[in-house]
Amino acid sequence: MKLIKKIYEATKRFFIKYPAVLSGFFIYSYLLFCIVQYFIKVKNFANHSSFIENIIDSFDAFPFMWLLSVALVKVIEVRTKLHESEQQRLIAEREKQLQQTQLRTLHEVTRGIQHQINNPLSIIMLSIGSAHKAAAGHPKITRQLDTIGEEVNRIIASLADFSKVSAYTVESVDSNVGDIVTRSTVR
Repeated sequence: MKLIKKIYEATKRFFIKYPAVLSGFFIYSYLLFCIVQYFIKVKNFANHSSFIENIIDSFDAFPFMWLLSVALVKVIEVRTKLHESEQQRLIAEREKQLQQTQLRTLHEVTRGIQHQINNPLSIIMLSIGSAHKAAAGHPKITRQLDTIGEEVNRIIASLADFSKVSAYTVESVDSNVGDIVTRSTVR
């Protein structure tokens, strides 16, 4: 049973790949049948109809058989193109679903990182405020505290940008660092 199924599938694939062979098989099989039928009529010559009538009677369906074979080839070609376009659509849909899943995962990871990082950053910002009051007369310390505050705000903004990611790409930075995600934000 498996052998018959394998032979059937191989034959089916062959004729889908080469539909003209199937068409030629039908045309020449029918032509052989018509020629054999014609020679039987000529041999028996039982009916005394004319020679032309015998030819027309024997081969009258042959042009229609040819049209049927051409139509068969076209149907197989259209079916093959439709199958290929459907396969491409399914592949594109799978890729889109995978990217959406990866994007959801990226958002979940970003929210987790925000939660873990924002707590220490808020303590740092409170400490900077207290340190500003204590270093009121020292401009160098005040500048350093302002720089620290700016960098803390930059970290907070970067985390907020990652939570708004709508698309991303993976880029290779360095063999030591590896791949990184480059984000695109929704505007």
